[in-house]
Amino acid sequence: MKNIMKFALVFALAAGLTACSKNVKKAPAADTTAAVTDVAEVAADDSVDMQDDEAYGVTLISDGSSLEPVYFALNEYTLSKDAIATVEKNAETIKVKGVTKITIEGNCDDRGTISYNIALGDKRAKEVKDYYVKLGISADAISTVSYGEEKPSCTDQTEDCWAKNRRSDTVLK
Repeated sequence: MKNIMKFALVFALAAGLTACSKNVKKAPAADTTAAVTDVAEVAADDSVDMQDDEAYGVTLISDGSSLEPVYFALNEYTLSKDAIATVEKNAETIKVKGVTKITIEGNCDDRGTISYNIALGDKRAKEVKDYYVKLGISADAISTVSYGEEKPSCTDQTEDCWAKNRRSDTVLK
């Protein structure tokens, strides 16, 4: 009986290891030069109105573009009047451009514990998401992530720098 159990255990381990060793092929890198060339051709065409892109200050040439950051007060996740204006401007850009997927990244300055900053970044991202939904953007189109203090936009140990890191970034997908 012990031999059967040993055999069954060895067989299960071997089967498990075999299932985990799939060969995954990497997809070839996307050719981004064609997209840049196409944009340059469109920009050269006088019949195309490029004013929208300039007015919003948004680059939509490739995936991963970001809209204006939404800034927060120290240890806060509620939207100030300035933050609401930024979210409204970003929402209008999202609607005009027909973006169907966005990610909101919650960020904090480097003061506080890691767990506190992750939780605060999550609350900031969700607050921005809720306001986008209130403005008519589908909740299904929005994902959120908290980076806490892990993605600073500034690394100086000053109040001005910390203020730049207390933000939520809206990234177009």
